[in-house]
Amino acid sequence: MSDPITADPMLRSFLLDRLGLRGPLWTADMASRAAQDLGMIQIDSIRVTGLRNHEIAWAARTDAPVADFYQLLYGARGMLETHYPIFATRRDWLPWFLKDFGKTIKVDRLSEMRPLMRRIARHIAEHGPVSPADFQSERVVGGFNTIKATTKALEYLFYLGKVQIAGRTTHFHRLFDLTARIAPDLLQPVPDWRRANGLFFVQSALSVLKLATAQQLAERTAHHIGSWRGGGLPMARLLVAKAQEQGLIAPVPFDGKATHLALPGDIDAFDARASILDEEARLIPPLDNLLFSRRRLTELFGFTYKFEAYTPQHQRRFYFALPILYRDAVAGQIDAKKDGTTWQVLDLDIIAPLPPEVLRRAVHRLAGIAGAERVAVNTGVPAKWRRGLAGPVTRM
Repeated sequence: MSDPITADPMLRSFLLDRLGLRGPLWTADMASRAAQDLGMIQIDSIRVTGLRNHEIAWAARTDAPVADFYQLLYGARGMLETHYPIFATRRDWLPWFLKDFGKTIKVDRLSEMRPLMRRIARHIAEHGPVSPADFQSERVVGGFNTIKATTKALEYLFYLGKVQIAGRTTHFHRLFDLTARIAPDLLQPVPDWRRANGLFFVQSALSVLKLATAQQLAERTAHHIGSWRGGGLPMARLLVAKAQEQGLIAPVPFDGKATHLALPGDIDAFDARASILDEEARLIPPLDNLLFSRRRLTELFGFTYKFEAYTPQHQRRFYFALPILYRDAVAGQIDAKKDGTTWQVLDLDIIAPLPPEVLRRAVHRLAGIAGAERVAVNTGVPAKWRRGLAGPVTRM
């Protein structure tokens, strides 16, 4: 679904540029550092296209192999995986995000679980990282319905900062290890955030969004503060105003309506990149950073995106639709799945000018990264696009 675009095109250019979705792809030697500058990358296990959400987000920004993302996360640990919601998050942000989270656990439930938590912690200390699948136990209330008591105990250990997600199994199950082994710096006391560093949450929120109205930034700031700390949107609005008063955030100079805010460092960095021309299309995942604020996407790009994976089949058109970016605009969306060695295009909706050969390069590039050997296209897709996309995977 699309709406007329009324926003200044420079706002779109700025946002895409700072999110790593404009200009030359990150080189392999800069990809890990640039990914950390995004602050957070959402992790999801759905793999219908042959790649998971975070793997597509990585591929949209760099030609570095997907394995480099996992090395950053589970090897170098420049980012660490949070529990729920599941994000790769900048390591230096974790002490602030995790502080006081354990206080949300009901005292009686925590008391009941402590013996099992101690046993699991001892097991990890003696035997190394474990997955929830490594244990058998009774089921308790948790998750979408019930969950194994041992899995709940691992969750509590994470919330209390005793364990971290250290990796993934071949089936993409989380592996937990002791924080003392993974990130001992997280065990250090964190100053009281209200008194010492409440503005951190405004800066981290804008580091993730890159560009936002005051309301959008306040909403994201409240999300970063966390409902367990209290304060909500009213406190977040006050912090946003305070950050602007102190010059930590600033209106972007090319916004004629002066309604959008950004970090001064991002504004300076964009100055040298504003004239970049980008003639390549990019396919981004449903949970990409660009889509963290769906309302902003509609306001800036005139495009309304709906993630339909959890919509009943008879009510949806797409399942795992990937928005297509071209020339600082959303040019459409494509729905595909990997079936064996074939990347099957299920549906395609083009809403803005997009040369067929440009779309072909983007589709074949992603299909190749997913390990496909050929691209096939459903007959419902217009012949113009079907002819341009179908065939053996080629990397230009």
